[in-house]
Amino acid sequence: MKKWMAVLAGVLFFIGGCATSHQPAAQEETGASQNGDSNAVFYTFPDIPVPKELTFQRGKSFIYETPNVKAGVLVLSGNVNVGDLETYFRINMVKNGWRFVNSYKYGNTILNFVKEDRTSSIKATRETFTTQVEIWVGPVDRAAQTWSTQQQNDFK
Repeated sequence: MKKWMAVLAGVLFFIGGCATSHQPAAQEETGASQNGDSNAVFYTFPDIPVPKELTFQRGKSFIYETPNVKAGVLVLSGNVNVGDLETYFRINMVKNGWRFVNSYKYGNTILNFVKEDRTSSIKATRETFTTQVEIWVGPVDRAAQTWSTQQQNDFK
C-alpha cells in the first residue's frame, strides 16, 4: 500500500511539474510588451491588446508571416466574463487604431475590426469554467475593397 501511495505521489508531482513548466511567462513566450495600459499584453501583433487575465494557448495558435504580411490566430483562455471582454476590446482596439465594424452576440460574441491594411475578428465563447478567445488577423483584399467602394458609389 505504501508503495502505491509513493508511486501515486510521484506521478502527481510529475504531472504538476509538467503543467507549470510548459507555461512560460508571456514575455518569454511571445515577446509581449505593454504600451501604457497596465492590463494589456501584446502577443505577436503590437496593436492588438489582450487582457492579462487571459492565458496564451501556444499549441492552438498559429502565425503566418511574409515580408509584407503577418496574419494568424491567437487563442487564449481564462475565467473572464464575455461582456467584460467585449467592452475591453471595443475600447482598447480603437485606442490602438482599429475601427469597429460590427458585432454578433448570443451564444458566442464576435467583434470585427478593420485597419488600413488588416482586419481582425475576435470571438469569445463561454465554456463551463473558462472563456475561450480567438483573435483572427488577416490582410485586407485591396481588389475587393475597391470593388465594394465602387458598388457603394453606384447606389448613391
